[in-house]
Amino acid sequence: MVRKKIAGAFEESLVKVSFAINLAPGEPLLGHEDTARFSDLVKMAEDYGAEAVGTYDSAFVGGDAFVRATIIALASSRARVGLRPTNPLTREPQVMASFLASLDSLTGGRAFIDIASGDSAVLNMGYKIASRARIEDFVACVRSLLATGEATYRGRKQRVRWSSTAVRDRIPISICAEGPKMLNLGGRIGDGVIAGTGLLPEIIRDTIARIHAGAEEAGRRPTDVDIWFTTRTSLHEDRVKALDNVKASVSSILNHSMRQGLDDKHVPNDLRAKIQQYVDGYVLYDHVLHEGHNPRRMDELGLTDYAISRFALAGNVSDWIARIEELVRAGATKLWVGPVGGRLDSQLHYMRILGEQIMSRFV
Repeated sequence: MVRKKIAGAFEESLVKVSFAINLAPGEPLLGHEDTARFSDLVKMAEDYGAEAVGTYDSAFVGGDAFVRATIIALASSRARVGLRPTNPLTREPQVMASFLASLDSLTGGRAFIDIASGDSAVLNMGYKIASRARIEDFVACVRSLLATGEATYRGRKQRVRWSSTAVRDRIPISICAEGPKMLNLGGRIGDGVIAGTGLLPEIIRDTIARIHAGAEEAGRRPTDVDIWFTTRTSLHEDRVKALDNVKASVSSILNHSMRQGLDDKHVPNDLRAKIQQYVDGYVLYDHVLHEGHNPRRMDELGLTDYAISRFALAGNVSDWIARIEELVRAGATKLWVGPVGGRLDSQLHYMRILGEQIMSRFV
């Protein structure tokens, strides 16, 4: 049972936690022989109560996101299906609108995308990350193409011939946000916000407040914005192994959550110089590489414990349950969790543990 703090006292109440599952294929390229197990992973996540199942969109990391999303769509029957995140640089809005409409048709109205400024997918093409203005223009264009078949993007006219056959004329687009300005943008224009700001109580509260402020600024109700918190996850019977497994993932979010500056991001004063040094020396090619340069530098600079405590949901089953209860008390009741196990056989094993021993307590 989760306890919710009300008026300075703890009142017992059942608080539902919503889970969404971010899936990777286990290997950079999903082989034909792997599709059945990948589909089983999708079905298992859905059976355990996942409200959404998504997959990353980075050609640098591996594989094609549209292919994986199609497999997820065909394997699922209830959960929302989409990309998380995509970006406005490697995908033209017409291409994205067509993909979204196709996925929505394939699933009977369950498609979504989360959009961000771009990280490994963008920077390894030699592009700079997208500005907030470009993200806003991209989102408006995709929505207009879905609704009317016509739009303008960066001064260029856009048209499609299929909009009248779309299942929905508005498909949810959430903004991935890690800084105060992106949180505000998400509140202003997003159907939802995927917050990567961190999982500490004061950060959760500040994140929600900033999103709500953005919504009110745009004349929207705060409840119009669906707020989810993204986590870097690792589940293992051995707590030490779980923490070691999450380091590479945490090393990436420590970089891109801080790369645009440290102000208004709740960074402890005694860590500011070290975090800036870490960001300045981040090795892009080693992005989320377990044995790569970035996790080692994070260790050397004494940042690993802080980064894990801020961004990760990692440990054994008891650790997960205790941490989720803390998150709920701070106001985070919708959580994106990632692959838990690496290769597909391991992911299936830990998905079963996640579903039966953790999600079942909260869903």
